[in-house]
Amino acid sequence: MAASGLAALRDVLVPPRCAGCGAPGSWYCVACRNGSDSLVRRTGALVLTAAGAHEGPLREAIHRLKYSNEPGLAAELGVLVARRIAADLAMGVRLDAIVPVRAHPRRERGRGCDQASALAAVAAALTGVPLRAAVHRLGSGPAQATLGRLERRANVRGAFVGVAGSLRGQHIALIDDAATTETTLLDPAAAARACGARGVRAYVVALEE
Repeated sequence: MAASGLAALRDVLVPPRCAGCGAPGSWYCVACRNGSDSLVRRTGALVLTAAGAHEGPLREAIHRLKYSNEPGLAAELGVLVARRIAADLAMGVRLDAIVPVRAHPRRERGRGCDQASALAAVAAALTGVPLRAAVHRLGSGPAQATLGRLERRANVRGAFVGVAGSLRGQHIALIDDAATTETTLLDPAAAARACGARGVRAYVVALEE
């Protein structure tokens, strides 16, 4: 059975319920989507765009995405990321590849999926920008959610490496589910530049302000 058929069967057996407010009918409802305003932050050379603030329904949805392994929810939240990328493309921003900020394989196995990869796959499919898994996490430190604001930056410092030459000359979009601060994506951005990227932007579902 095709993946779309499996998804449809799952939605019949387990009817979707909004991860933000609990309303039946979808994994993330229109009302919750419309309740968030996009955010744009610049930290040094990195421009970070979020579909909304890491609070309320969006915070609940990301928590469920991380720990409940719901492909339907990944698809819904991936649409939010794709919309931000599409808006930038329409404004003339050059993006040659979409690169997920992948979790360490140990954490991916524990959760049953990698949420950044799932979001990036949706964004790539909807925008037509190629997907490249060119940045990898070296260490498996404490989950960011368990740390204080200052500890979060230290937890990701030096934790990423890029595949040498894989992004040479390209402008890329890093994708993750959430940014706990504007600085937590600086290290994967540096890893992307180290393997040849000329420009790096970052897109997340939510940014903690």
